[in-house]
Amino acid sequence: MPEAQFDVFLSHNSQDKDAVLEIARALKERGLRPWLDAWELIPGRRWQEALEEILETARTTAVLVGKDGFGPWQTPEMRASIDGSVERNLPVIPVLLPGAPEKPKLPLFLLQFTWVDLRRGVTREGIDRLVWGVKGEKVEEAAGHGRAAGHGPARHNLPYLSLGGLFKGREEELLHLAADLDRRGSAAIAQNQVLSGLGGIGKTRLAVEYAWRYGWRYQAALFVRADSREGLRRGLAALAAADLLNLPERQAPQEDETVGAVLRWLQEGQGWLLILDNVDTQEAAAAVSELLPRLAAGHVLVTSRWTRWGPALRAEELEKLPAEEAVRFLLERTAGPRGERADDAENAERLAALLGGLPLALEQAAAYIAQRRMSFADYLVAWSRERQKVLAWFDPLVMAYPEPVAVTWQRSFDALGPAASALLRLSAFLARDPIPVRMFEQGRAILGEASGLLCGETGQGAPGEPDVPEAMEALAGYSLISWQEGTFTVHGMVQEVVRGRIPAERRREWIELSLRLVDEHAPSGSGDVRTWPTWDLLRSHAAEILGFAKDAGCPEEATTLMSRLATLLHAKALYREAEPLKRRALQIDEARLGTDHPRVAVHLNNLAQLLEDTNRLAEAEVLMRRALRINEARYGTDHPEVATGLNNLAALLKATNRLVEAERLMRKALQIDEANFGTDHPAVARDLNNLAQLLQATNRLAEAEPLMRRALQIDEATFGIDQPEVARDLNNLAVLLRATNRLAEAEPLMRRALQIDEASFGIDHPIVGIRLNNLAALLQATNRLAEAEPLLRRALQIDEARLGTDHPRVATELNNLAQLLQATNRVTEAEPLMRRVIQIDEASYGTDHPEVAIDLNNLARLLQATNRPAEAEPLLRRALTILQASLGEDHPTTQTAKANLEALLEDLGPHP
Repeated sequence: MPEAQFDVFLSHNSQDKDAVLEIARALKERGLRPWLDAWELIPGRRWQEALEEILETARTTAVLVGKDGFGPWQTPEMRASIDGSVERNLPVIPVLLPGAPEKPKLPLFLLQFTWVDLRRGVTREGIDRLVWGVKGEKVEEAAGHGRAAGHGPARHNLPYLSLGGLFKGREEELLHLAADLDRRGSAAIAQNQVLSGLGGIGKTRLAVEYAWRYGWRYQAALFVRADSREGLRRGLAALAAADLLNLPERQAPQEDETVGAVLRWLQEGQGWLLILDNVDTQEAAAAVSELLPRLAAGHVLVTSRWTRWGPALRAEELEKLPAEEAVRFLLERTAGPRGERADDAENAERLAALLGGLPLALEQAAAYIAQRRMSFADYLVAWSRERQKVLAWFDPLVMAYPEPVAVTWQRSFDALGPAASALLRLSAFLARDPIPVRMFEQGRAILGEASGLLCGETGQGAPGEPDVPEAMEALAGYSLISWQEGTFTVHGMVQEVVRGRIPAERRREWIELSLRLVDEHAPSGSGDVRTWPTWDLLRSHAAEILGFAKDAGCPEEATTLMSRLATLLHAKALYREAEPLKRRALQIDEARLGTDHPRVAVHLNNLAQLLEDTNRLAEAEVLMRRALRINEARYGTDHPEVATGLNNLAALLKATNRLVEAERLMRKALQIDEANFGTDHPAVARDLNNLAQLLQATNRLAEAEPLMRRALQIDEATFGIDQPEVARDLNNLAVLLRATNRLAEAEPLMRRALQIDEASFGIDHPIVGIRLNNLAALLQATNRLAEAEPLLRRALQIDEARLGTDHPRVATELNNLAQLLQATNRVTEAEPLMRRVIQIDEASYGTDHPEVAIDLNNLARLLQATNRPAEAEPLLRRALTILQASLGEDHPTTQTAKANLEALLEDLGPHP
């Protein structure tokens, strides 16, 4: 290699040039010669060749990381050059420049090197440390001990070898642990030296991997299992052994003498790492805390499930592995022995999700697969059939962990009191999503019942009244839950193991208790957006416990929760999820209560409304009429439940153009509700709205308007001015005002309705689609076509996604968009939309429905505009025939169709 001409190559991004120049000047002042492109690169010379030459001769490379957290390795040429320095075993120093983030995403090849932190400015101290690294003093020190960076400690009793390339998903944690310890030197004990978290999350693995990769920093890396006060003493005494510290007191008759000698060595020595592992109990944590003042000469790294540490040792909690890293681990760990299949990547993703990114569970599954030479698909089948057996499998010869998943949490479980254990068991039947703490606070009586059941199972005495915060604190203290304000989560593998420990004969009791807990917390009226903040937290847990209830054969206790969840999903326009729940609730209660029970009528009505919303009107009508018969027989003909049934059926009749029958039912429903509730009740407002819309459809606008205004007044007084019921009333009134050409009055009502519903339901709900469509129609009517079009397209996108491409509402939006396209002379785009509208409405309503007539009329008008009158004529004649039969000769829509046909015939002239 040519003789070195430069001491350090400064590798950086161009946006950090000012800070790099300051560093370069400071290095020159200290007698070093830095290479900087601004000083040394000759204009016109190929820069890649210059870089290759300097990297062959410079003694050190300083990689400078700027404000965005990225460094020069982002370009492939620089990355290759820096990699070359690493391969030649030359020092590479990552330098955090002023403004660099707290946790930059450094590449893996920089993990084994020491940071120089200049984020507070190019300080004297920072430059001194950079000079120290450039001169190679640390490298020379390591070489003096016969080690090189990344080659591990000279003396150690580490229990495992490095995982090497199989160490996945913890590179960032490793980097920051190394930087933290290096930056603070012997004072590092004061902060961030406890790796805490759930058993099996990889705390010990991270500590051991740190010792292997950064062991060159230390003269010894010492590992002690400190799961108890006695264990800590035994582990410390063992360090005196001949093959480790080789202290004369190793053979002392009293353990106290040996421990004292080890502590003296630690106090007097320099540059050691002490890993205190499995400090998982309050007793063990206290023993370690008492020992810390005597361990200030080196670095102490504690691994613990225990989270309650004082200021001397602040815990840093490890999270589960990222999904992509978990998949990479499974694929690489099992490569070779695994039975390879084309679907390996997909099944590895499924398995990684199932195991929740827990390193111990991933290792156990991978070892099982590798030893048995099976595929991921085969393992997933084995898991589904006999998961407890799979969880308990363990072979120390092939696994890189000392115990299986099913065993690793046993000590923590055993330390819990009855209330904490019961809370964990109840949570084992809930989803992996955040669980509301309030559910347990409100369900304290159920938690007390569960605690008693657990005490009876274990032979303990009767428990006292459960203290929910105390139970939560105990679970969080052992890292068995992650506790945030108002919610907590339980790792899916903890749930699996906890469920597996429940005696088979007791499992149903625990499922029923968990079901009751969720059911009592679930608000009624789940279709009301005001209940959704509670339901949004509860929804996944309701679905999960209902699944367990079905498997346990106890569905009869679940129908209330099932029905509420289905109503929520329906209200959120999640029809595919809602329908099977509604059908299952109906089936269970028919079998349990009989086919004529009022609860069955409720289920029939609920299912019928979903069928109506998803355009299965004939099926919906049968169910509605059956529900109405049940309620009339049970309650009499003047009961509010009957009024609800009448309203539902009337709305369906209106949709299928049976307006006379629909009006009769609506007026009867209104009469019943006014008699039962008075004239200012929300049920009356609902009835008024329905009747007013029918009156509008039959061209009785003057009758409809006062009903709509009265409904709006009732709902504003009942619910407030920003609720969905009010938005519905505003929208209906605005549509009527538009129909009577009061557009300026209609527009603010429409915009207010849209604003309320977006806030209530979210921006992609079908109700929002209706509001967008109506506002767009008004904008069209006032010739603001550029404003109208994006609203129409957004409404169409919402409804195609939620309702399907063949729903009548989609036809309405397609028709409106086609009209706008025609108005803006984009006839070629408009025509296929209009033909699709006719196809959808004929399939939905039949061939003789007024909606179909309107569709035919619109297409005919487009054909006229494109000079195809012969094609338009039969469409107009068919439209007029439908409207005359449906709406009557005097309806404005019929008169418009008649006028359109007459104008066309006049243009065509007399027939031959």
